[in-house]
Amino acid sequence: MDNRYKYSLYAAIAAVVIGIMASILQVGDEEISNILINIGVAIIAVLLVRLRRTGNLPEKDERTKKLGAYGLSYSWFITFLALNLLFWIDRLHFAQLSVSTVIFILFILMLVTAKGFQWHFLSKGDVD
Repeated sequence: MDNRYKYSLYAAIAAVVIGIMASILQVGDEEISNILINIGVAIIAVLLVRLRRTGNLPEKDERTKKLGAYGLSYSWFITFLALNLLFWIDRLHFAQLSVSTVIFILFILMLVTAKGFQWHFLSKGDVD
């Protein structure tokens, strides 16, 4: 296991333990405890998936960097179009959108399209 993974794993375990202890001892806001626990568990899950997927192979090479960059650029373009669509929905009064709703929609859209395009290009083998 690489040192980077070890330090990330230690930080994730610390976040989970601190969150659990704060929840048990009722220190601070309970929402912060839940956030710490969720962040720690998410980091541990990501680390386990990465370690299982790559093993001793290198994580990145020129091909994966190129495909990742194309996936992110396509995701940026889709997000740009969605932002324009949300602008016109608000401008033409089709729906009342709060700032937090717009941010949440764009956040989820960016995550899904970025990983979706990267997965698509990696499974396809190359970018046309």
